[in-house]
This record gives sequence, C-alpha cells and structure tokens, in this order.
Amino acid sequence: MIKLTPLVAMLALLSSQAHGACDYDDFPRMDSMLLGMVADGMQWNNNAMNVRSFRVPTTPEQVKSFYGKQWKDAVDYTTFGPWEQILHLNDRCMMMVQVQAQNERYSYGKLLLTNPPAPNASDRALGEGVPMPADAHVVSDMRSDDPLRKGRLTLLLIADDIHRTRAWYESEMLHQGWQLEHRSTLAGSVVLNYAKGRELMTIGLLRHETNTQVLLTRMDH
Repeated sequence: MIKLTPLVAMLALLSSQAHGACDYDDFPRMDSMLLGMVADGMQWNNNAMNVRSFRVPTTPEQVKSFYGKQWKDAVDYTTFGPWEQILHLNDRCMMMVQVQAQNERYSYGKLLLTNPPAPNASDRALGEGVPMPADAHVVSDMRSDDPLRKGRLTLLLIADDIHRTRAWYESEMLHQGWQLEHRSTLAGSVVLNYAKGRELMTIGLLRHETNTQVLLTRMDH
C-alpha cells in the first residue's frame, strides 16, 4: 500500500518551484532491478502519479544505500507498516521508493513518481462526476487512466446515518440508469454492486461514528 500522507506538503512545495516534469528515465535504478507496471496515467486529488513495481537481488538496506548515494543524501527515510521508504524531492518532482524483503536473497517494492499539479488542477472539484449527497465531504479521489482500463476510487464522509445514505444511493443510482446486481448487508456495513454498459461500480458504506464512510470504486471492463 502506498503511503500518501506526505504528498500534501510536498506537492504544495513542488507547485511553487517546479520547472518541468519528471518521467521514469529520471528515476535511478539498480542494474539488476526488474520493473513492472502498476499504474500509469493516475491522479490522486488532481495530482499526477505513476507507480512501477520492482524486484531486485539485494537487501532493503542495500536499496536504501543505493538511493542515498544517487540522491546525494537529499532523502528522508521513513517506515510505513512493513515498508522502508526513501523519499526524494528535487526542483521538478517527488520520487519515493518503498521496499521490503521478499526472502533472504530478494527485495521488492514500488517506485512512486509524482509531478507537480497540472495547470488549473485546483479548479477541478474533487469528486466531480461522482454520485454523492450535497453534504458529502471528499476525503480522497483517485483516477486511473491506463490504456487497458480506466478506473476511479473515491472516499467520502457523509453527515448522515448509514440507512438514509443507502436509501439515497439506491434511489440516485436508479435515476442515473445503473442496474443493481447485488446487495450485501452486514452489521454496520452495506455493499452495493452496479453495472451500466461496460462500466461497473461498487459502493461500500460503513457506519463511522455519527457519519457514514462511503467508498466508490468505478471501472470499465
């Protein structure tokens, strides 16, 4: 799981000082590092984000040492659960490495590249186009525009109880032409699965103190 918490301050700094965008040709790699695609053309809260996976026959400490030297110690070392993180910020973009041991010989992880916000990105409202009640608060809005599949993951906090929130979504989704394919109800949670043409949407509702937390996952297929 990618740690997103530090990005807010970092991206604010980037937007004021950036002179261009980075790509993965700018990201240092160890000679024996095997890369794979995780996400491209992704945006998190209107900020561009690209992710590659990697596997390398070294220890996490050797990975940390390599990037410390490559970035001339202009790094911040943190941990997030099982992940060791190496964060680097320059005058163009932010780069982060997440790494952990796979076994005694190999380590694996992710290379995260975040460029400054696109021009006028702040003019786009978070959650734009997502079905939500008027009093909903958008916690996070992630878009993926990969060539093979487009998707979106939006987290909302709604100031109403779970039963009225569920009723609102069932009415609104019907009004928008979505077909309910499955409903699952447990104590304190509801999952609604919808389809419309080539698109699928899952709406998960979770009772959250006096509010309702809603996670909407939308993708084509």
